[in-house]
Amino acid sequence: MDKRLFFFCAGVSSTLLWPWLPARDAWLPLAIIGVICWHSRPALAGWLLGFVWVLCVSHWQLAWLQLPGVGERSQIIMGSVVEVQPRHDGTSRLIVGLTHLDGQALLPAPRVLLSWYGSAPAPSRGDGLSAVTHLYVPHALSNPGSFNSARWLLGQGITARGYLTGTLTHQPAVIGARERLLARFDKATQGLSARPWLRALSFGERGELRPSDWNMLRDLGVSHLFAISGLHIGLVAGLGWLAGRWCGHTTAGLLVALMLATGYAWLAGFGVATQRALLMLVIWLGLMAWGRLWSGRRILLLTMTLLLLVNPWLALNQGFWLSAGAVAALLLLAAGLRRQGLFRLQIGLGLVLLPLVMGLFGGLSWLSVPVNVVLIPLFSLLLIPLLLLGCGLLLLSPVGAAPVFGVLNGLFGPLMGGLHWLAAQASPWVVLPAFAQAVVWLALLLPLLALLPQARSLGLALGWLALLWLWPGPAWQVRVLDVGQGLSVLVTQGQRALLYDTGNRFRSGFNMADGVILPLFHRLGIDALDYLVISHDDSDHSANRDYLATQVPVRYRWGAWPRGMPCRAGQQRQWGRLTLRMLWPVTPGGHRNNDSCVLHISDGVLSVLLTGDIEQAAEHGLLARRVPLKAQLLLSPHHGSRSSSHQGFITAVAPDWVVHTAGFANRWGFPAPEVVARYRQAGVTQVVTGEQGLIHLVANGPSWRRVGHDRPGPWYHRLAAWRETGGIQPKPLE
Repeated sequence: MDKRLFFFCAGVSSTLLWPWLPARDAWLPLAIIGVICWHSRPALAGWLLGFVWVLCVSHWQLAWLQLPGVGERSQIIMGSVVEVQPRHDGTSRLIVGLTHLDGQALLPAPRVLLSWYGSAPAPSRGDGLSAVTHLYVPHALSNPGSFNSARWLLGQGITARGYLTGTLTHQPAVIGARERLLARFDKATQGLSARPWLRALSFGERGELRPSDWNMLRDLGVSHLFAISGLHIGLVAGLGWLAGRWCGHTTAGLLVALMLATGYAWLAGFGVATQRALLMLVIWLGLMAWGRLWSGRRILLLTMTLLLLVNPWLALNQGFWLSAGAVAALLLLAAGLRRQGLFRLQIGLGLVLLPLVMGLFGGLSWLSVPVNVVLIPLFSLLLIPLLLLGCGLLLLSPVGAAPVFGVLNGLFGPLMGGLHWLAAQASPWVVLPAFAQAVVWLALLLPLLALLPQARSLGLALGWLALLWLWPGPAWQVRVLDVGQGLSVLVTQGQRALLYDTGNRFRSGFNMADGVILPLFHRLGIDALDYLVISHDDSDHSANRDYLATQVPVRYRWGAWPRGMPCRAGQQRQWGRLTLRMLWPVTPGGHRNNDSCVLHISDGVLSVLLTGDIEQAAEHGLLARRVPLKAQLLLSPHHGSRSSSHQGFITAVAPDWVVHTAGFANRWGFPAPEVVARYRQAGVTQVVTGEQGLIHLVANGPSWRRVGHDRPGPWYHRLAAWRETGGIQPKPLE
């Protein structure tokens, strides 16, 4: 049984690695093979059935995206609000379950994420809504180290996002018991400084926590304390068990434990993490009542299987794997440590989860273990029981609960203030570049590999791999970042770096510095910039320049800076083995497209030409000045606009590669078809960042070699392309 359960989960989880979404017609023969192999090949049968299940559910959930008009025009939706996510800029995000689209009933009811702007208060959870919206299919930016928004959305069951352009009808939901209790809670805690923390820990409502609060929780490794899950449900069940046992009957203990745990899960809104913990508890309590003894491994596997049966896209949810990993680590430690002291258990748990946390978040908190050793008993034995007492008193009277919340406020205020101070003073979160992560992996694997029969041979193989890793890399590299409709290019030689343009930032608070550039710096171990060149003042090129200068030291500021060195044709700098030559503009400006800084970078053999947003007038000016333009790598001027890249300019540069920095399905139609045709006629290899993600090229003798082009990435990165081509994978530009 365990084997079938494990491989079923593995088959469902294979969706993480699919390069494309397989055709729906494949399910029947695979399912037949799985059924035939059920007894003779249980592992194969489990894997195939898991694969078929996630394939069928994915096509079923995504079918509505191919209805006419989705992503192309405004549409009228009807549905109910599933969740409201307030933001600190006054806007909100709504997760809405759609029932109708332009009058057509939808089954299953898809979930969409909508932005709510304006001064009017946002709808509440459970409200009915009909509105005019513009929906679009998620399309994630594809850069190493960046947050994967497409995976996150599908992991939440969200298949489209968009914004409201007008509300037609709004039907407030009938106020339920939980909402009435939450209103009583808000009244009883009005004016308390610790109210956001108490709200998060009791009702799972974390919208009032600030970004600085989340950063502190991450830095200290204690985010799990405010995500109501196994620790909280298990604690409440344990209290219920003890209370029931006082009655002298085992069944009473089981029933009270189940009632209290279910009540707390209801109070917390039955979030995904809460559902996982409650399901595992129900299975365990059911086995106890039945008188059967199952291993913790089987209970975990059965819980994961049931959850993936209900929602196979949970395999895309990082929280699902953190929860499963934590339980698996506890089971492993329980089997290996006969005497589990809290400190020893916490150290073991931290070490076992280290690869998972490092892989998901790209860093580690060196204070996580000691802080958790202090806080877990404090929360378990004092804070959570007090909070549950206060919530229980709310059922009788908010006035009776107020003193309990006052005591909690007195405890939480100094505690959270102290944690903020500790995080600020110690800076415990350490971002690990890819090389450091590989070293950690090697250090963790070596003791395990030493126990295997062929340990010596494996050690030699690992030593060889380590030598290959430490082998000197290419002399210099160019990475054209995927920043949507904008531009940012990173040029590196060793650990020295030049950044050309910074991408855009938006009213919502999202910006390409935090979302793309800084995560890539962390991954590569770049902690300073020799040059930050800003081509011109357009926001899709310059919006993050000042912010980036506060995050990383910048030695030279070149181009469109308030206080920096303006670009002027004829400037030349020697940067290590590379020569930087500024070819344009003749007269510094910075405010128009044709004022863009045109930078030529060369090692004497290979060259790259960075062109900003110049148009044909500037291209003719460059040709008239008779400056050497030849470069094997070219960034197409103005993102591939039809106003640029005329034939004479292409002939003068004679590139082998051209990169069009254009956002996916952008409204301007970049790169323009006639521009693509001119480069194709010249025999130039073309790539588009919006379609293929970050473009990474390395110096390889007299030519550029592209890295990673044979790895298209998982299918959910290109969900919009899948929709536009009717489920057939699009071909790249030739």
